[in-house]
Amino acid sequence: MNHRERFFRALELKEPDFVPITDLALDPPIVDAVLGRKVSSSVLTMAGGSASWVSSINYRLSLVEACKKLDFDAASALSDYSLTTKDYKPRYIDDKRYIDHWGRIMQTSEEAKSTYFVGGTVNTMEDLEKYDPPNPYHPDIIEMVDKIMASVKGQDIVTMGQVHSGWHMAFQVRGGIDKISIDFYRNSNFARKLIEKVAKACQGFAKIMAESGIDVLFVTDDYADNKGPMINPKLFREYELQNLKEIVNIGKKYGVPVLKHSDGNLYPILDDIVNTGIAGLHPIEPGAMDLKDVKERYGDRICLAGNVDCRYVLPFGSEDDVRKDVRRCIDAAAKGGGFILASSNSLHANVKVENIFIMVDEARKYGRYPLVSK
Repeated sequence: MNHRERFFRALELKEPDFVPITDLALDPPIVDAVLGRKVSSSVLTMAGGSASWVSSINYRLSLVEACKKLDFDAASALSDYSLTTKDYKPRYIDDKRYIDHWGRIMQTSEEAKSTYFVGGTVNTMEDLEKYDPPNPYHPDIIEMVDKIMASVKGQDIVTMGQVHSGWHMAFQVRGGIDKISIDFYRNSNFARKLIEKVAKACQGFAKIMAESGIDVLFVTDDYADNKGPMINPKLFREYELQNLKEIVNIGKKYGVPVLKHSDGNLYPILDDIVNTGIAGLHPIEPGAMDLKDVKERYGDRICLAGNVDCRYVLPFGSEDDVRKDVRRCIDAAAKGGGFILASSNSLHANVKVENIFIMVDEARKYGRYPLVSK
């Protein structure tokens, strides 16, 4: 099978020739190391100006190139984190912090080779009335999507589009889970309007990706930590679940399967998530959920993707550690098909690149169908 056939065979809950391989994201230092050249000059999630707009296009194409070099079967060609306009410029608060195009306050760290959320800009109803999330239908954004998709069209790799459904961007724009959680109880109208405004933009990004010919939508809002959902299940069902369902509906309209990512222990809301009609779930975080258990419960309904440990094994593990963890994942969830190998979150900047190649090598050796009975 070629890469595309292999990946979609797994999504159909059938056995391909090998366990497919992909990952949610590759951080810029990983792309640089795999390709052996400097691709990104910044740790910003999105810098600014027309030069950066072009650089963002080149980075997504380089990420696809890196995935092909790694022998992955799919790659995140598009992401709503980086789709923006040619004149966008981050608003700097100081030399480390800036406000991005979603209205999140982001912290840059050269030492950690990363950028991360630290605050938000919507604190009052007046802020909310003035708040405008990115417009997915802006001509510059459409042009960026078209340029990327035109370049990857026809390649033997599945193209994935990373999107959100509402919750993730909303709580970050609000300034944190603690703040929006209090809003649910003290100012529910405010919380609902914020999530609805963000969700509408997210749905727009999903539509333009689907219309561009993306193969898979990957919804990446995190709902849980390792103890359980970060939002009360009742509130999750009231405020967020329908937003996820709407992305699934968009996918169905365009014939695009929808994968769902969330770290943490999803068990209290897992039935709700699966019942939206998602095609697959990622990553079934080690230590928070059990991959074999989720396979036994839901393997006849959804494809599972995961969950090679990227907290300890991929950054710090030996070759033997990596190979053992790959075999653990395949043993737990690959029997009968419906499984895609990936990391337990992403290939972040501190993962050892040699361990990624080892992960792929072991998957191609150990993950050949028919699997050897264990």
